[in-house]
Amino acid sequence: MTTSSPPISSDAPAAANTASAKSREPEADLLEHEYDGIREYDNPLPGWWVWMFAGSFFFSIAYAFHYHVSHNGVSIADSYEQDMREAREADAKQSLSEPVTEDSLSKLTLDSALMADTQVLFVARCAPCHGEHGQGIIGPNLTDGSWIHGRGTLTDIYGVVEGGVAAKGMPAWGRLLTPVELRKVVAFVGTQRGKNVSGKAAEGTPVQ
Repeated sequence: MTTSSPPISSDAPAAANTASAKSREPEADLLEHEYDGIREYDNPLPGWWVWMFAGSFFFSIAYAFHYHVSHNGVSIADSYEQDMREAREADAKQSLSEPVTEDSLSKLTLDSALMADTQVLFVARCAPCHGEHGQGIIGPNLTDGSWIHGRGTLTDIYGVVEGGVAAKGMPAWGRLLTPVELRKVVAFVGTQRGKNVSGKAAEGTPVQ
């Protein structure tokens, strides 16, 4: 007794191809342009990438407004300068471990960046009487070669600034400034000696 297998339908491959085609996603449209026989599909960027790009764009606008328009933000350069000022201040505080001598005060005068910082303090505290450039207003000119008290050494200047001159209305800055501020101001005044800024006439004794 023989059995025969069922006939193979010629529609089976076609049905398989149709199912395979349905399982594939439709291809994107081809763009019109062509380069050296190469054409490309119009595949849009992924949504997550588009949103990241849009987010970075709006972030850049907010960043520019915060740092460059409103001036509320601290730029990298400003942050670096602030760190350097704090470092110089820490170095200046180390001088407090040394006694007040000509040498210890002279070390501060050699730090040009520290003296530039101290100029702000000098203008705030001393300029009303001595002028912004030390040229003298009510108080004497600090840039000429004449001195009313002492001979213009750093230790002489320190004694005057710390104790004040009550008869002339100069307060005792040793009570109003911190110890490191006092030394820095004295050192700054020392850097102004000999500049001979035009201002109040010389007072006191001329010193070479």
